[in-house]
Amino acid sequence: MALVALPVAAHATAPTFSVDYVVTVRRRDPGHLHVRWLLAGIDEIDAFRLVFRDDRTTRVTGTGTLAWHDHTLLWTPGGPYAHLAYTVAVERRRPPGPHFDSYAGPDWIATRALHLFPEINVSFRAGTVRAKSRARLVFRLPRGWRVATAARRLADDTFAVEEPAKRFDRPRGWFLFGHIARHTRQVAGLPITVAVAPGSGLDARRLLGLYGRTVPLLESVLGPPPPRLLVVSAPDPMWHGGLSGEDSFFVNGHIPLRSPDKTSTYLHELFHAWRPFRPRADGRWISEGLAEYYSLALQHRAGRLSDRSFARGIRLFARYGRWDIDLSRTRQPAALNNSAPLVMYWIDQEIRRVTNGRRSLDDAVRMLVGERGRLSTASFLRVVNRTADRDFTPLFRRHVYRGECPSLSAMRLGN
Repeated sequence: MALVALPVAAHATAPTFSVDYVVTVRRRDPGHLHVRWLLAGIDEIDAFRLVFRDDRTTRVTGTGTLAWHDHTLLWTPGGPYAHLAYTVAVERRRPPGPHFDSYAGPDWIATRALHLFPEINVSFRAGTVRAKSRARLVFRLPRGWRVATAARRLADDTFAVEEPAKRFDRPRGWFLFGHIARHTRQVAGLPITVAVAPGSGLDARRLLGLYGRTVPLLESVLGPPPPRLLVVSAPDPMWHGGLSGEDSFFVNGHIPLRSPDKTSTYLHELFHAWRPFRPRADGRWISEGLAEYYSLALQHRAGRLSDRSFARGIRLFARYGRWDIDLSRTRQPAALNNSAPLVMYWIDQEIRRVTNGRRSLDDAVRMLVGERGRLSTASFLRVVNRTADRDFTPLFRRHVYRGECPSLSAMRLGN
């Protein structure tokens, strides 16, 4: 592929340099992807510090000098035109079980950009004009294969790489390659693509129908949606659950739209992919609790879940929760997936009670969205207090820090 420096528009305030990320899949060995970076016009760049996640990246070559320290590569390109190449073994097990969060079968591959591209830190030359990359992601695939990404398509198998807040754009999100099916629909202004690998049991049309009823409701809470959404569905031996990425997420193809406990993994992961805030170490219970609670509440609000089924879901949170532990410190799944969403429902009910129904948990979440900061227990308590115009600190001590189960008899189930 020929690469030329991209021209700078006359009205631009800063120069640009170009980056092409080329990912090649070979039919005879789909388990190893060949990645090549092609850079032009990088006069302002002195060096790259690239941090690889594990040992699956091999055969690293490039122009200039390459110096390794454990999994960290210091790459000094040494000129305005440069390239870097390496090979990535696709398969990666996700402990503790035998399943994968990155996998290559004979006719499909499901993986994420973070498995193919390292963490990138760029050192710009002192005194140079501030420059910004213009980047593309190019896939070279076996005949008959297709690709799905959350990026903006420029041409067949070529996509724009866009990170507005960064000077060096890096690919993000989930990818699905192979003999796949792609279902696309515009829902409340959000372009949604559901990409399904062979062997997946997902009914994409039913999922898009669910989103048709719930996406507008979620927008009223989280604000404008991401520019695009990709849902990746693949069968075993992929991870038995959901995993979110930037503007995208994966769910195992055997997981139903509605789980036996009445929640929905597809709404849970949608919440994660959409939310503009990121949790700190003690904010994970908030992020997981909100995602799981809204996966139940959105179905109820959309008329897809009866009052009785909604109440049953709330009772199951209480029954299967892990109590008498500090939610802000725990990583136990029972606490994050059951205790935390029940506490969210309790917070919602308390806000409604003290404001005579004028405000709810939705208003607190809207404040979090407006702040767009790192989510912590303290910041969440602050917005809850502002929403309710009451001090919830004593109640947080009881139900969050000491982990006491809220009383269901004191709450109006079904609201």
